[in-house]
Amino acid sequence: MSVGARPQVSAWRREGDLLVSPALERLGLAAGFTTRARGSLGGAAASPDAAARARSELARTLGFDDVVRVKQVHGDRVVKADAPFAVWPEADGLWTDRVGVLLGVTAADCVPILVADRAGRIGVAHAGWEGTSRSVARRLVAAMRESGAETRHMVAAIGPSIGPCCYTIGPDRVALIRGRLGPLADDPIRETPEGAVFDLWSANAAQLRAEGVAEIEVAGTCTRSSGLDLWSYRARDRMGLGLGLGFIGRRARDGGSAPVAPTK
Repeated sequence: MSVGARPQVSAWRREGDLLVSPALERLGLAAGFTTRARGSLGGAAASPDAAARARSELARTLGFDDVVRVKQVHGDRVVKADAPFAVWPEADGLWTDRVGVLLGVTAADCVPILVADRAGRIGVAHAGWEGTSRSVARRLVAAMRESGAETRHMVAAIGPSIGPCCYTIGPDRVALIRGRLGPLADDPIRETPEGAVFDLWSANAAQLRAEGVAEIEVAGTCTRSSGLDLWSYRARDRMGLGLGLGFIGRRARDGGSAPVAPTK
């Protein structure tokens, strides 16, 4: 597998109650992460009806009909999602080759990973320590590649999550992650006097780079300590419980949903 570009730290721009990915915006995409001002967009902290209304309102604001979601289980399954599911499948990654579809994953310290190729395919993954150690980012890229995408034409954005400033793990988890990731765990896990730091940003960037992704943007924004009013499970005592939404979509000019042109 070819080696992709080194990741570039690029602060996501604040637009009202959203953080927006500059790298993906340059491709004409709606791509970013919600702040607490949008409310909780999923999880037990919000009623299902309230969370669904919040997601629908966000979708309409961005120019889409609704948010396409899955039942996240901290795994590595990736599914194709061309429209909202009647029953959400269990998965932590989803992709589509259709315009007019807004994909989303919820998170409150886990990493939202947004991916697009220049031919029009888009994907999103939810990667906490479990999903990261199970290589869900690589699974997402592989699923898109199997549909005809070329990694040398891909742009990936690693969104706000718990940062290496605030995330230490115990020896049992260190051993498990090292067993799953092998050499790709060497740089993301660093021993300190306070314990082992697990850098989710560099871990997922390493996986994307190993798959040959051409451009990797890292928001470098910690949900716990950035001060940007983001939901954080580890700061729940002062913030309360809630989930933000990482989202990516390509707007349909005619208001409908259609597949992108095949890659040449």
